[in-house]
Amino acid sequence: MEGAEQEKLSVITVCSAIAGVIGFGMLLFGALMLWAGLIPDEDGLVMVIVGVLLYLSHLLEALCRSKTSKYLSYIFSETEFQSYVKEVQAAKPQIRWTIQNYHWEEKGKRDKNVERRRVNTHRAEAHYDINGFVDETLSPEQMIAMFHLVYDGDNQDLEANKANPKSFRIFLLCEMPLEYHPFDDQEEQRLNATREAFYTENTRDTHQDKSSANLIDFGGYRTHIMVVLRENTDDSDARPWWMHYWVYLICTICLMSVPYRYYFFSQCKKARWEVLKHFSHKHEGAEGWNMEPRDTRSKRTDAASRAFRGVKRETQQPSRQGVSAAWEEGKETLNVGPPVEVPIGVPSYWKNQDLSKHFDEKINLSVEETQKMQTLLDVTFKDKATRDRRSGGMPTRLVVSQVIRMEDSKMWMRFEQKRAEMCTRGRPQLIKEMPGSGAFKTSQDGDLPLFLKELTTDLNEAYLFHGSSPGGALGIGENGFDMGRVGSNVGTMFGAGAYMAEASSKSDEYATEDPSGLFAGKLALLLCRTLLGNMFYITESNIPRIDDALRTGKFLSVLGDREAAVDTYREFVVFDEAQIYPEYVIIYTRSFD
Repeated sequence: MEGAEQEKLSVITVCSAIAGVIGFGMLLFGALMLWAGLIPDEDGLVMVIVGVLLYLSHLLEALCRSKTSKYLSYIFSETEFQSYVKEVQAAKPQIRWTIQNYHWEEKGKRDKNVERRRVNTHRAEAHYDINGFVDETLSPEQMIAMFHLVYDGDNQDLEANKANPKSFRIFLLCEMPLEYHPFDDQEEQRLNATREAFYTENTRDTHQDKSSANLIDFGGYRTHIMVVLRENTDDSDARPWWMHYWVYLICTICLMSVPYRYYFFSQCKKARWEVLKHFSHKHEGAEGWNMEPRDTRSKRTDAASRAFRGVKRETQQPSRQGVSAAWEEGKETLNVGPPVEVPIGVPSYWKNQDLSKHFDEKINLSVEETQKMQTLLDVTFKDKATRDRRSGGMPTRLVVSQVIRMEDSKMWMRFEQKRAEMCTRGRPQLIKEMPGSGAFKTSQDGDLPLFLKELTTDLNEAYLFHGSSPGGALGIGENGFDMGRVGSNVGTMFGAGAYMAEASSKSDEYATEDPSGLFAGKLALLLCRTLLGNMFYITESNIPRIDDALRTGKFLSVLGDREAAVDTYREFVVFDEAQIYPEYVIIYTRSFD
């Protein structure tokens, strides 16, 4: 709780009062002019309607939304307030998460101006009860005794009693916000993982409005309360006649609410009385608390069905291991550094630089840039075949025919947003700090293209390959990865996600030829910017273990290190399409010389 101060009038209060005066004046003037016939009926009617609307807006703000109306609606005596706070202390905290998906639709007009309008689509809400908590809200008896001592005591050593004569009654305005905090870092990680899983599961459109609200399982909870503290009297009516709601109502109707509020606040003391609760599944009473929400709601519209791109999502089921855990226990955090600073905007070498202007352009690389891409394929090529390589044998080289850079503002902003979100989690464990084969193979040669140097390496951002056909690669470059389909042709050794490799020869195992068309007889590799974050390191296929690790929310990808196990390749598996930007489509052929 913060010390007492005086409540102040807000700018909205003053503006609302001015609007009310102007509105009443317009209403009166318009009515008189109409009665006298001095202005056209249409003009007079417009003036009256505008005046009524302005006056009603003033009444709405003053009587329904203002702090004064809230304080005067709930006035307690000392005993009533103490009972109220005890009920709040015993009440169960609740958390509500909401996500609203939307997109913008453009509609052209005859004058060639484009009208943009927001279209809301999928909406979802999750409501959680929290059983295991410790309430640390300040005791009312202690605080009320302190106010009596300071504001109506006889001790002249106190500064308050030197400046103010002894008062026989105090009007205390209590603002009571809900403040909920996880008991420790581990509990916070459980909470964040559950929230992000909910948001991810219900991300169904281009943009999202996300909100989180603290609630309480107590129907009588109020955010603003007035308490009457009077010596030798315990009565909420022990206040002057003017400090009643009906007086405030009359003053508001007569456009005198601002003077009333100013005087009302000058006669009261304000205190911020935080309803503080720490929660953990380890606390007594947490039995039965788990990840399942008490209540969930979702709303789909026809627009939502059109906007949803058909991405198949698999809901992560909570672990039931442990004793009534809210979220599964995990290892200590892997975030080992402060928040990471990331660049803002598109790469410096892109043709399109202004993100405020929508662009979606395919850029053919120059001969010199294409040669550098050939160098990248050469230095990351490894003469090692695995069982995933199809018939045709092991090529000696991959020969680049054409390289296309995909510059797409929509996909880039999604990638940039994800990168900014990851940077707030702190620096993850870098790949060079992990067991295995060292740094990324795509970032070791100093003579490689410029783009290899514009990476946020502190987030384990790297350029990685993904094998496909030319048609499939261009489709991914246009629309991004479809997590409902990736991996369907290559198996799920390390989970159902997008499989990436640092070696061109590994991704070549999954590349296929286009049977016809412009690129008939040719194959394709995607070179993607990939945000890996904290990687779960494993050398053998163990899906249950991988699933358990991902459910903790600590890991954003999987590093399957078969190079360390059997001297083949390392593969990186990503489960969120926002972590991948398919920047380059490399069209090539295989050479067996």
